[in-house]
Amino acid sequence: MDPQLRREDHTGVEREPCHHYPHHRVTAQGEDILAWTESAITRVEKVARLSATEGSARWLLDDNSYAVRDDRSVVARTREERVTSISHIALNDPETVLRRCAADRKILELHGGRGHSCSAIDADGDLDEDARFYDHEVCDTVRAVAAGYGWNDKTSLATAQGQTPPTEGDRMT
Repeated sequence: MDPQLRREDHTGVEREPCHHYPHHRVTAQGEDILAWTESAITRVEKVARLSATEGSARWLLDDNSYAVRDDRSVVARTREERVTSISHIALNDPETVLRRCAADRKILELHGGRGHSCSAIDADGDLDEDARFYDHEVCDTVRAVAAGYGWNDKTSLATAQGQTPPTEGDRMT
């Protein structure tokens, strides 16, 4: 960025895009995946926060009764043969989910919508340890975070066509 002309000189806010530097904005493809991922993180956070208000944000496995408990009561219970499922529920308590969402937001802050260098797989399938991504490009790290929330080629196509992307639990036909 030009050291004589800073973004905050034009917008009054350092973090908002400056209209004098249109190349500092993410273009359509990057905006789609970033906006979609931010929305997905927000949905997951909302459910985790609501779950935490019903009891405690920390859940523990109760091996004796095949249940997951918070500090007040049983959150979920299963049969003896489904003990792995109940362990999975305990590992995804609201506290853990909120930490993951915060970490994913930090990753998007570092990699999304800004020029940077990071490792990437090139067209030949080799690891490029210092790939340069410009403001309008989406790196593999952003794609990986988005994939963790369900972003895929169908999501990308639906978003490009102005349709509401599918969310977890929706049936794909």
